[in-house]
Amino acid sequence: MNNMPISKRDVLLSIRPEFATKILTGEKTVELRRRFPTEAVTGATAMIYSSSPIQSIVGYAQIEEVLELPINKIWNDFGKFACISKLHFFSYFKGLDLGYAIKLKEVVEFKIPFKAEYLREEFNFIPPQSFRYLPIEYSTLFK
Repeated sequence: MNNMPISKRDVLLSIRPEFATKILTGEKTVELRRRFPTEAVTGATAMIYSSSPIQSIVGYAQIEEVLELPINKIWNDFGKFACISKLHFFSYFKGLDLGYAIKLKEVVEFKIPFKAEYLREEFNFIPPQSFRYLPIEYSTLFK
């Protein structure tokens, strides 16, 4: 293993369809996560995988910033930008002191989504539960 600094790494985010749609329309500009890497992703591309029943990569966005913050601060500062009710927000973060707010910008929707079935056959694609780093060779396939 070399000691070179980590460069930005593109990620694949698994997002429920109603939230993926809101990201694509620009209504939702902050994605929330219980865990997420804060280093090496600012400026990277976040591929948006719309989970079941859509099961497709529907677009991408640039990660403007990843913030690890106390849950109450995330709600106060980003709740409206995350398009989530207060009840669902606090249920999602239950048991945690800190969470992650991923600020998104420059969203692009694919005219034709990349279906998981096609990606599985061609590239042995397995959708993530939450997120995963994209192998470098995959990053250029979608842009």
